[in-house]
Amino acid sequence: MAADDIQNVTYPKGKVLFKQGDKGTAAYIVNSGAIGLYREAQGRKIPLATVRKGELFGEMAAVDNSPRMATAFTLEESSLMVISVDMMMDKMRKADGFIRALISMMMSNLRHVHDSHTPKSRSLVDAVNTLHRQSEIVTRFLQADLPTQFRADLEGRLKQLDMVMKDLRRLAMAHREEDRREDAIPAEADLPH
Repeated sequence: MAADDIQNVTYPKGKVLFKQGDKGTAAYIVNSGAIGLYREAQGRKIPLATVRKGELFGEMAAVDNSPRMATAFTLEESSLMVISVDMMMDKMRKADGFIRALISMMMSNLRHVHDSHTPKSRSLVDAVNTLHRQSEIVTRFLQADLPTQFRADLEGRLKQLDMVMKDLRRLAMAHREEDRREDAIPAEADLPH
């Protein structure tokens, strides 16, 4: 393995590592810090996951030469092990043919899962953020041509829901120390603009 096949690099908070649609040039393992992943769809940035110490990301585009499925950025200063696509391809070429085919099938299946994937909450803050995104979907129904009474009822319920979600967010933030699980989904406010 050449010395430049794996590098340890530290990136500042807010650094975009790659963008959705980019060609995969490397895979990454987090040594320290946290990486946020999001997808853009229908003009919105949709938070997907937070990658933490010991976790791998960016490997699929680096191995199968497909476009990046998401944008990755540093949520805080982060030290990453950057694994070159050349090294990954060399390892794949040297692997048994059955293993190469198996990896290819698994990556294809994983891509299909990602296409229909809804981020899974791991913390109370994640759950509240997910509720907020779901309420935004319901709010879009107000754009339709609705009967007057139905529109009024829906608007009233959405206002109540918004107040409840604000209370839940305050509660979740006030008790973050008691929620031992780490957030899995970055907050929309943390996404790069």
